[in-house]
Amino acid sequence: MRTNRLFFLSLVLLLSFGSCDRSSNTKGQERNNSAVSPISNDNKTIYELNVRNYSSKGFKGVEADLQRIKDLGIDVIWLMPIHPIGEVNRNGSLGSPYAIKDYTDVNPEFGTKADFKDLVDAAHKLGMEIMLDWVANHTAWDHPWTQSNIDYYSYSSTGERPYSPEGWLDVIELNFDNQAMRKEMIDAMKYWVTEFDIDGYRCDAVVFTPVDFWAEARAAIDPIKKLFWLAEGDKPEYMSVFDYDYAWDFSHKITEFGTGSDIELLKTAVQGVYDNPVYKDKGRMLYLTNHDVNSHESTEFTRFGANVLPLSVFYFTIYDMPLIYNGQEIGMNKMMGLFDYDPVVWEPANKIFLNLFKDLTYLRRTHPALEAGKNRGAIKFIQSSDPKVLSYTRTKGDKQVFVVLNFGAVASKVYFPEGGPSGEFKELFTGEKISFPNSQGLTLMEKGYSVFVK
Repeated sequence: MRTNRLFFLSLVLLLSFGSCDRSSNTKGQERNNSAVSPISNDNKTIYELNVRNYSSKGFKGVEADLQRIKDLGIDVIWLMPIHPIGEVNRNGSLGSPYAIKDYTDVNPEFGTKADFKDLVDAAHKLGMEIMLDWVANHTAWDHPWTQSNIDYYSYSSTGERPYSPEGWLDVIELNFDNQAMRKEMIDAMKYWVTEFDIDGYRCDAVVFTPVDFWAEARAAIDPIKKLFWLAEGDKPEYMSVFDYDYAWDFSHKITEFGTGSDIELLKTAVQGVYDNPVYKDKGRMLYLTNHDVNSHESTEFTRFGANVLPLSVFYFTIYDMPLIYNGQEIGMNKMMGLFDYDPVVWEPANKIFLNLFKDLTYLRRTHPALEAGKNRGAIKFIQSSDPKVLSYTRTKGDKQVFVVLNFGAVASKVYFPEGGPSGEFKELFTGEKISFPNSQGLTLMEKGYSVFVK
């Protein structure tokens, strides 16, 4: 499904320039994200990159663009699977990157192992980390193990071996009761650490594999290098191993919110993120889009319409680690397939989105109240005079961020009758100084937003 890119970009530009006093950086200070070093894992922004669609030049194309990614304010680059793709039963003309044919080689579409090593080294020189996507649950049908070690694969309920998990016909299920398979898998994971010095793993479909496997893998790799571990899953018991997981329920509620204005639904989404105490010292990843959402559902413009701007501010300031998916930062409104060459359309780049994300990454990396995990700042929702305006503070010690988002279809002058912030703040996007309480109220254009920093 495709949408009218020009219509949505025109709509966003109209709304953005209509509220440029508080919703763009055209009057604000220039952000030098490259000069800011992250304090810890608790204030990073992650960037998901599909090498195939990102650049026709593969690893070399990504390497040439690293400074741009750094200037965006990115700390961790998550590369979707870089391994050779199976040919048997493949999806599309090029196959799914999640149908792995060889765990210790690179997809020749992208270049060579030497090219990949150059990419990792160049990212490290710029102070960024490289995270690989690891697919442990299954392999392609033509992985060498199917010939050498058929016992590495599981039986289906009807006695077939190997077999495809339901709906995933291009891959076959591995058997995690087989200890030899586990060892060979972990050896392959260690290989990318020892030979290429990668910095982390985003682990695919973790809840389909036993948590004790991931514990075993981490115990084997930790002595080599302390990595950053991200789970594609949301089962709290897996957080005994992982540093971050997906806030999936949050994402579902944001999608349910869509183009509407029911801010109580947004509050509910936030309140459910940390219901389980296991997350007290752990982090969660939040997003508006990623490769699955974009390729199988729709773009953020289709799902959120003009709400995409205030929602971008929302998910960056509400809790923990935000994800930017390649092309999102330039306001690209395109669904990209995973099984064929379907490139990011880099031009024209929407500067409203680009400046917004630069401002938000800068804020996350420099303000203690927005840290994640055990260091996260407390959140407090602030009652406003307009039921379509969501406002909240994030506070850590004497540091505070005050966010005001208008999800209404008309401009609003907003007052905060009780419980609002106090003291002197600076508006993030304009640099304007303002003191609270403020009897004059705040004016926000339709779909406008303001972020005040104390």
